[in-house]
Amino acid sequence: MSKIFKWQLIGCLLFVCHISFAQVDLITAINQQMIPLKTLSPDADFSDLAKLKPILKDKSIIGIGEATHGTHEFFVFKHRMLEFLVKEMGVKIFVIEDDFAGTQIANDYVNGKGDIQTALNGIGFGIWRTQEFIDMLNWVKTYNATQAPENKVRYFGCDMQWGYQAMQMLKDKLTPVNQFTPEMEVALKALQQYLPAISSTEKTTIKNSIKALEQIKFTGTDSAMCRHYVRELRQVMGNLEARSKLFPTKQDDFRDKCMAENVEWIYNYTNHGKMMIWAHNAHIGKSDGSDGHMRMGNWLGKNYKSDYYAMGFDFNSGSMRSNDMTQHKYVPVEMPVAKPGSSGALFAQCNAPNFILDINSASVDPLIKAWVNSNVPSIFYGAGYNVGEAPHYVTHKLAEAYDALIFIRETGASTDIKR
Repeated sequence: MSKIFKWQLIGCLLFVCHISFAQVDLITAINQQMIPLKTLSPDADFSDLAKLKPILKDKSIIGIGEATHGTHEFFVFKHRMLEFLVKEMGVKIFVIEDDFAGTQIANDYVNGKGDIQTALNGIGFGIWRTQEFIDMLNWVKTYNATQAPENKVRYFGCDMQWGYQAMQMLKDKLTPVNQFTPEMEVALKALQQYLPAISSTEKTTIKNSIKALEQIKFTGTDSAMCRHYVRELRQVMGNLEARSKLFPTKQDDFRDKCMAENVEWIYNYTNHGKMMIWAHNAHIGKSDGSDGHMRMGNWLGKNYKSDYYAMGFDFNSGSMRSNDMTQHKYVPVEMPVAKPGSSGALFAQCNAPNFILDINSASVDPLIKAWVNSNVPSIFYGAGYNVGEAPHYVTHKLAEAYDALIFIRETGASTDIKR
């Protein structure tokens, strides 16, 4: 072995050792700053969450994300967080990544009207048709049954990709006073379709109907809600027109801007009631990261500044309930283990299997501060993953994206509704 090669080898080994020791020090620092979770499932004892109270006491909007749309542990812990925020922190507004108008049917359910199947019919996304989600809705219903009107939890959606439910709500309001026109009826039928497939003639009919609806002077206690149903219809058509092969981020950016607009409307409509948002990490995060999008969280961060608190989820390994496009159903799928160098892989080496890291308070440690302000890849799945495809990651500065991270070492798939 030549002397040059020998010294090169020694240099490489020293560099690797330096990196290893630095990582050990970082893990040690995280162990000292984390908030370990004693349980993920809903539980009456919130003692392990007590450290969140001074952090969240002045926050108006708390966004809680998810690194996949099909993880059991994410869903049950968000249920637990909802109970904690409602019982301990005065949160009374729940907002989900789902249709604005359709979720009003679920709001009726949690306030004692209708049945669970009717509530589910208003939900636009199949990702929420799980037992975990039904358990959360039923908890809200049970809680509300014991509360005075001012203390009941109200349920809203901030998404706007469908339009049918908004038009149907307007039909129910306007038909008794003979203001729902034949053209609006045609528009209603058109909105029942897969929207990207509607014809140019149908688009014109829907736009004409929206113009007519914008001229109506709604009256009654639900007049503000009706006007926002009309606004949602305008958003739906704008979202359709934002589809672009040339500019692939255009539609997503438009959607997230509308989602932020809807959150702001809900916040004002409920007299600035403290709010929890349930959505994907992508939507609640406050920076665009490597995916290049301007997301809902970007807008909320700009508009509400420190009043908005974003909590992202991360994990190391496990499975998810995935939307299989070939089988046209949801199936459990094993996920790739977090890759070396990712946030999930680092967190997996910490003492607690599940924990919360408040980034601001943890950043008193210079190692943590440097790490959360460097470019770090994090797991980033949506509603589906096919075995064998490349793992999904976003690279971003964690301190810019989130105010806190919730880590779950081992995950499982969310469960289909029990029949």
